[in-house]
Amino acid sequence: MAKKPAGLSEVDLDVADVRRVATTTDPQGETIISLEMPGGQIINVVFGPVTLAKLEALLAKASEAQAEAATIQ
Repeated sequence: MAKKPAGLSEVDLDVADVRRVATTTDPQGETIISLEMPGGQIINVVFGPVTLAKLEALLAKASEAQAEAATIQ
């Protein structure tokens, strides 16, 4: 895990269930992933283009590893 810059707080969110997921991209290239919880609370996570690309690559690797593990069992 990357070292956290000094002065920034850490936010832990317990996401046990999600009612709806939506993504939008603004003209500046930022992508917002919105998670709506069953109680109606909405969590918006904003990603710049480079960070989103890193997240996509990480998820692709995780998906590949999961698929490989599933075929082994």
